[in-house]
Amino acid sequence: MSGLVALDPARHETVRFDAAAAGRGRAIAQLGRGEIALAACDMPLCFAKDGGTGRFNLVALMALGGDNLFAGAGGFHATYMPQAVLLGAFRLAEGGSGLAIDPADASVGARGAALIERGAVTSLVAELRAALQRLVEDVAAARALAEALARHRLLRPWRLVLRRAEAREHALDGLYTIDEEALAALDEAAVVALHRDGSLAAAAVIAASRQQLERLRQLHDAAQPDARIVVGELPPDE
Repeated sequence: MSGLVALDPARHETVRFDAAAAGRGRAIAQLGRGEIALAACDMPLCFAKDGGTGRFNLVALMALGGDNLFAGAGGFHATYMPQAVLLGAFRLAEGGSGLAIDPADASVGARGAALIERGAVTSLVAELRAALQRLVEDVAAARALAEALARHRLLRPWRLVLRRAEAREHALDGLYTIDEEALAALDEAAVVALHRDGSLAAAAVIAASRQQLERLRQLHDAAQPDARIVVGELPPDE
């Protein structure tokens, strides 16, 4: 997002927003806490550690070492589109329209709904701002969830290896998932505390979503039948 510019009615009168084109080129999506059950219907969910802050971010995988497997010429082919994907071309900004855009994003261009009409921003801009504000709050809630799980030592490295037909291997590093053995070993006080704030249910959904790796593999092989892959999980201590 290095190309962000403030949305300017004078400069961007012809720029439109095509929600169906969102997500192209994005392999991973940051999630808010409220999106867990929705995104898990399609995608494996896990955590990625921020190299700068050391904090864990909740994310959804949408690719296996390549392009977004859900975004195609006909739109986004999943039951749910993460908000960070839908809003990926935009950021909150101070002053003016209150919005910044990435002109290079696939969802902004000559097609779709108008952002500017007759020299003024449309109601869509206010809707996008409100959605971004909600997402910021929901992402903060997801980070709080990750911190709670980490405090109870319920996160472990999730080491994925992609094996191609020509025997080449590619590792997906830096991901973390729920440690189900540690989850089962929690004492009663921890179980009650995590249950009451909803963290226990969230952890169970995130753990179960790992099975969506098979869906990603199937989508990958359907899109690239000459480059089929096998997805493996390495033990965390290997």
